[in-house]
Amino acid sequence: MLNRIWKKFTLALLIVAFVPIGYFGYRHLEDVKSSIPDRKLSEIFLNTVTRSKDIERTFLNAHTDIEYLRSNLVIEFYLDLSNQPSSASAYWKRLMQREFALFLLAKKGYSQIGLLDEYGKEVVVVSKNSGNVTALEESKKRSRVTSSYFVRAATLDRYGVAAIPMRSSVEAGQDLGQITLIRYATKVFDSKGEPRGVIYIDLNGSEILYSLTDTNDEKRGETSFITSHGSYIHNAYTKDSKVKVPIADHPNIFLEFPASVTSQMLSGKPGVISNDPDNLIAFSPVFPQVGNRDIFYLLFNRYPKSLFAPMFKEIKHKYFTGGVMVFLLCVVVAMAVSRALTHKLGMLREGVENIRERKLNHRLDIRSGDEIESLAKAYNMMASALQDYSHSLETKVEERSQHIKTVERKLMQAEKLGAIGFLAAGVAHEINNPITIIVTRLELIKKALKKGNTDKLRDDLDTLERHAKRISQITGDLLTFSRERPNEIGEADINDAVTRVAGLIGLPIRKKGIELKLLLGSGLPAARASVSGIEQVIYNLVYNAYQATQSGGSITVTTKTAGENRVVLLISDTGGGIPKKNIKHIFEPFFTTKDVGEGTGLGLSISYGHLKNFGGSINVESDKERGTTFTITLEAKPNEKVKGSAKLIGFKA
Repeated sequence: MLNRIWKKFTLALLIVAFVPIGYFGYRHLEDVKSSIPDRKLSEIFLNTVTRSKDIERTFLNAHTDIEYLRSNLVIEFYLDLSNQPSSASAYWKRLMQREFALFLLAKKGYSQIGLLDEYGKEVVVVSKNSGNVTALEESKKRSRVTSSYFVRAATLDRYGVAAIPMRSSVEAGQDLGQITLIRYATKVFDSKGEPRGVIYIDLNGSEILYSLTDTNDEKRGETSFITSHGSYIHNAYTKDSKVKVPIADHPNIFLEFPASVTSQMLSGKPGVISNDPDNLIAFSPVFPQVGNRDIFYLLFNRYPKSLFAPMFKEIKHKYFTGGVMVFLLCVVVAMAVSRALTHKLGMLREGVENIRERKLNHRLDIRSGDEIESLAKAYNMMASALQDYSHSLETKVEERSQHIKTVERKLMQAEKLGAIGFLAAGVAHEINNPITIIVTRLELIKKALKKGNTDKLRDDLDTLERHAKRISQITGDLLTFSRERPNEIGEADINDAVTRVAGLIGLPIRKKGIELKLLLGSGLPAARASVSGIEQVIYNLVYNAYQATQSGGSITVTTKTAGENRVVLLISDTGGGIPKKNIKHIFEPFFTTKDVGEGTGLGLSISYGHLKNFGGSINVESDKERGTTFTITLEAKPNEKVKGSAKLIGFKA
């Protein structure tokens, strides 16, 4: 058998290893071949989008900078005084020229700042060239009222900023840092908020060039930059660039790509193109003017598909070599491991057979230093534990059963003793009244005997006897209720149990101003229950009703039959009812909604346990307006009728 196992195991390992490796290796190779272009496309798209965000940040900074210049107090003061021929306006003009010069020195991305009055005439023009800042001479200043940037700025909303492209293309080899690409223009206002001219700022290509050529972990290669008309501002694929792809010296993209590709690139939306026969292309537009989607530039990356062939060849070679090595390794390992396992598995099988035959003293001796040895040790521990457990199981079960019964009995007796404490005051009052009568009658008897008057002596003795029996009955009921009796199921008189409990708890109920009604059916059969248990159930439910009912309310206890084999006990009150969310929890041990010190939460749980033990049931119906009714159903003894009245009794305690 063991010989068959290791042969099958060897064959199975060969099949499981070789077939999936061959199949999934081929599938994985094909997936890798298709995923390499996808990864490269994702890489160049990420590169394009990252650089486009950098350039958009440059454009947003230009908006922020021109808004900062527009809010300069020097410009505002000059505009307030510009219509007044005074030396003050000349002073503010010189100060404004100085502010513009300092701004250009601090910001390398700008090449010129100018201010035009409301008629388009140049007021101040400051330029920067190769780090040198100069102001335009007065004799060279012209009117720019017809210029596009003046017209665009003048027609914008109050605080709008216009972006005007200044170059439609840039020839290869030109320095973008020295070329003005975009002019930003906006209105300026005097202190009264009236428009008094236009300020503009020229953005050169230095920061844009840095964003296009800077390389790091996210920016793997240079990116081309074109206008919305397809003309190059920066071509990353010329003979002077560092990108290792075929050279493409063309002035615009229409000479490089088919119309289907250029139309997608110039759509104004970011995207990728993988269906071009020669290149993978990723592109992303950037918008120089906030809120204007008509003017845009485009960044794009391309990767020639011809560069994938060497990569595919290398991957195929690696997969083939790896597959051969894995196949040979699987053959060797399968043969070695299968031979080593079969012997130890046979020993384990022998041990399991001994457990099945209940030979719990059998132990395994496997010392292989691996998981099989750990399994053998676990088997030995299990066999020892089973051997010990089989000896002690019956004893433990018996001990636990006795312990549970003892705890249940103590809990029931503790709950009953708690009730005795509540009943003590009422019982004392019930005993005190007859004792007072007895003492009074004895005094009268003494006086009558002294006078020799014995006519009413018999009536007095009858009164003494009646009240002495009343005391005996009360104390007897209390002793019967409190005594710890065997909870053996027998035949219980439900009416008698109700009457006895009502006699004990009646006084506290009356003192609270609650009416206790007993409607006891006659001719009830004896119920299947223990007397002490059913008394405790009745007391717990009546006591709960007493706590839930306010002065002026009533508690009603009703007994009746239900068919020939059932006795029904109903305990109703006119209290505030039980919230619906609590009804499903009221029979759980220690569940109570009473304040601390007013309840243990065991009364209903103990009652439920008694009734289940009797084979009976308990149901509850509760309404906020009508109160709560507990319905107890017990099995009856049809041949054992309860002695008592033959009619329904209405009793007010």
